[in-house]
Amino acid sequence: MIATLTRSSLRARWGRNLFIALAIAFGVAFVGGAFVLADSLRSTFDGLFARLNQNVDLEVRSELVVDDAGAPRDPVPASLADTLATVEGVAVVEPLLTRTARFLDERGRPISVGGAPTLGVSWTGSSALGGTVLREGRAPDGLGEVAVDKATADREGFAVDDVVEILTPTGIRTFTVVGIVGLGEADGFAGATLALFDPRTAAEVLDAVGAYDAIDLGIAEGYDVAEVAERIAQILPDRVEVITGDQVAEEAADQIGDFIGAFGTGLSIFAFITAFVVAFIINNVFSITIGQRLRELALMRAIGASTSQVRRLIVSEALVVSVTATLVGIAGGLGVARGLIALFEAAGAGFPPTGLVLAPRTVVAAVIVGVGMTLASVLVPARRASRVPPVAAMQPELGFDALSANRRLVGGVVVTVIGAIGFVLGLFARPGGTPGLIATAGGGALAVFLGVATLSTAIARPVSLALGWPLARMFKVPGHLARNNAARLPRRTARTASALMIGVALVSAAAVFTESLRSTFLAILDRSVTADFIVTDEGFQGLPPEVASDLAGLDELAAVSPVRGIAAIVEGSTKQFGAVDPAPFDQLADIDMRSGSITDLGPGGILVHRDPAGDLGLGLGDVIEVTYQNGVEGSLTVAGIYGDAALVGNWLISIDTLEAVSTAPARDFFVIAKVAEGVDAAVARLAIERVLDEHPQAELRSNAEFRQQQEDQIDQLLTVVTALLGAAIQIAVIGIAITLALSVFERTREIGLLRAVGMSRRQLRRTVRWEAVIVSLFGAVVGMVVGSLFGTALALAVPDTVIDGVTFPFGNVVTVLVFAVIAGVTAAWYPARKAARMDVLQAIATT
Repeated sequence: MIATLTRSSLRARWGRNLFIALAIAFGVAFVGGAFVLADSLRSTFDGLFARLNQNVDLEVRSELVVDDAGAPRDPVPASLADTLATVEGVAVVEPLLTRTARFLDERGRPISVGGAPTLGVSWTGSSALGGTVLREGRAPDGLGEVAVDKATADREGFAVDDVVEILTPTGIRTFTVVGIVGLGEADGFAGATLALFDPRTAAEVLDAVGAYDAIDLGIAEGYDVAEVAERIAQILPDRVEVITGDQVAEEAADQIGDFIGAFGTGLSIFAFITAFVVAFIINNVFSITIGQRLRELALMRAIGASTSQVRRLIVSEALVVSVTATLVGIAGGLGVARGLIALFEAAGAGFPPTGLVLAPRTVVAAVIVGVGMTLASVLVPARRASRVPPVAAMQPELGFDALSANRRLVGGVVVTVIGAIGFVLGLFARPGGTPGLIATAGGGALAVFLGVATLSTAIARPVSLALGWPLARMFKVPGHLARNNAARLPRRTARTASALMIGVALVSAAAVFTESLRSTFLAILDRSVTADFIVTDEGFQGLPPEVASDLAGLDELAAVSPVRGIAAIVEGSTKQFGAVDPAPFDQLADIDMRSGSITDLGPGGILVHRDPAGDLGLGLGDVIEVTYQNGVEGSLTVAGIYGDAALVGNWLISIDTLEAVSTAPARDFFVIAKVAEGVDAAVARLAIERVLDEHPQAELRSNAEFRQQQEDQIDQLLTVVTALLGAAIQIAVIGIAITLALSVFERTREIGLLRAVGMSRRQLRRTVRWEAVIVSLFGAVVGMVVGSLFGTALALAVPDTVIDGVTFPFGNVVTVLVFAVIAGVTAAWYPARKAARMDVLQAIATT
């Protein structure tokens, strides 16, 4: 019987069930797409790295002792290749060089690759051990020849025999393209550009004569790789290691896997936010529809149906809808993942051919989100509906709004308080590190949203009346009716607005956080950067040291210093050291010296920020034992304590100290310069620009321009977050539309009577529209309050060196309120049209 009733009920209400199913499928698709994309890319790159290194048995390279896989390694001496060739069992010795090389366009500017690496590498052609394969032409052989990866060639229109200019570490050089290559089956690698040279040319143009970045080895047939590796290890110089090709592939896969994991986690967070919003809508829609069916369910009880049968009927309907929607959502998730990959490819990501991976965990997550959240949303209204006495439920005026208001209020307070405690503990106590922070703070935030959604019922009536007062004054009858409708059913108004409240709260929290970050960061720049000009690398790969040295020779500049870095181990943990030229840097920045002086920072000295200095009990003259990223051990003497870490981090050494311990290719993060006294800034700028003509990758900005760039980047962060939350906000608007449509259906007789006594269709449309605006404004106001509190807590949880105060973005208030009005008008379009088209006589006759 339950199965028959379920089928009949689903057919009778196919329209609203379709809307519910679409909302569920949307949430499942986003969650599933995030998992599928991460798993697919991880599987693809794992396979790619394995293929690229499948012929590499061993690799010899410098050690890297810090917990930072991206740190540059010192090169190994070129003479080591000859030594390795004499080891018994070694059949192939292939030196490797990987440095920076940038293709230039017709104007002599570096080709933009969106921050991806621009690499110049050595390649021995078809005999190479790696997985690089020739697609067209031949391998380069000679000083004027280069091969290009196919993804770059296709994107930039390069072909065999074309002449190209490439910016190398030794300057701008001209080459003829003689070959097009692929990386295994892939045309390129994640948007990177590859310029491939023969080993001798690579050593010259990449400024690596006498040194290699690594040496790949092929072992002769019949020899054991482990035994050969042991023989090699015995002849290697200090701080040089030998590893297997499988380890090389695993390390590369792990490195990009960390990025993919973080990327997938970020997408998953926003996807689960979308699913959470969908859960609110589903719960609201089921509560309303079940409330509208109380008389029907009461009649079932009156003719003998038990409470369990009524619950089973409602749950069965929800189960059928959710399972169907989940299956559609899983398929949609595959489409979402494929669409994201296509989007990245269009942006030049150069991904290898990627097959979609539907892992069991993805299916489990989809079922939890789709079926789990639907059943969780329907169980409470189903239980309450089954417990309404048959006689009482036949009364048309009875609904869920009349039930257990006090218990909801108490429960809302308890849940909100518990959630707030969890959120604060997660931010400030951070139990279990980052995973614990996400779990505790995230769980607390979800609880706060649930509690606030429940508590907002208590304020929905007065707030709706207040928000509707201007509408009632301006639009007379439609405004009065809209205001009264929103206030008459506060629980429905609050629940309808809750989904929008979540999206607005998250956007508001992000706005408060980024505005506070912006204010602090810009204040730090104004205070600490006293330089007139800042030179950066547009490709985020660092500047060659020649930029700073060339600028230092200008008479128009009084001081020039590069800012470089190196990783080191201090007290058992990896730290990032900044490195500057102390004498000029003292004129270029104010890092708030508390003791000592920047000019005291000589070779073997170090400046320490006050926070780590306090943690480790360091003072002037104390000695710190460090192990640099390449394994070199040393002692540094504390030459000063400073209070502003924004520009150089917590640890600062001199360029001389860095160069004494590391032979890794030097790259400067940026270069800062100050105009000489009596020289006009415009004249100095022209002089700098003339020098930078030889370094087209360098971007010159004045102090004010650099400040604006940093401000724009913070704005971009907020834009990205808002865009990712856009799906949840759009669904919330759809939820308002669905609820209003159900409300119109519920008030059919009332609407008919209003039309009968003279209300025009235009007035009716306006009534529904302004009711939607009131509901949207209510959600926006509550969301802004909750989001501002969240944003304040986030800002306070960040160290003072990053955010030292809370700034409220007043412009965001106006934007959100305008959006709420637009959202309300948009959501009301279909319900208003439906209400205006009702037949008056049929509406009056509805019971």
